[in-house]
Amino acid sequence: MTERMKTVWLLAARGAAAVVFGVLTLLWPQLTVLALAWVFGAYALVDGVMLLGTAWRHRHERRSAATCAAAGTLGVAAGLITAVWPGLTALALLVVAGAWAIVTGCLELWVATRMRHELRHAWWWRASAAASVAAGALLWLRPEAGAVAIALVLGIYALIAGGLWLAAAWGEYRTRPGRDARSWAEPASGVRVAH
Repeated sequence: MTERMKTVWLLAARGAAAVVFGVLTLLWPQLTVLALAWVFGAYALVDGVMLLGTAWRHRHERRSAATCAAAGTLGVAAGLITAVWPGLTALALLVVAGAWAIVTGCLELWVATRMRHELRHAWWWRASAAASVAAGALLWLRPEAGAVAIALVLGIYALIAGGLWLAAAWGEYRTRPGRDARSWAEPASGVRVAH
């Protein structure tokens, strides 16, 4: 499988995981805090593992790989926290989910800004990062929110982010080798970048 197709599948898998999480939380917003913690934990864990895999694949690009690894580690940590302490209160879940969304969004925004000339679709990254930070800020601004409010904010965020990642995967898939447009996995310098 070519590097471009690996990128397509990675983006598609990340987007699909986000959409599934978003649909589950919006279809059943009355989820208990326990169920919401499990669903969020599973999503954060999957997203984190995918980011760690990306960091490993692009480990020669130190700064980008380190940023992906940091975001991936945060996702895995958030997933494990909800698994180890399944009896989280709504407030504890809000703090964990908010921190995960804000820090992950900031890291993605940093990558998108730093590599805006190399990434063909850097605006996908920026839009996803902005949605992540906004979701985290909304959660932290309303610490008294219950499970239903948390589910709605996380669900809407996940659908937006998942849609952006799926659109990015489709755009990358439609890129034909040999065109003048650079693949965002293959910048002009020929050096691969982390996603």
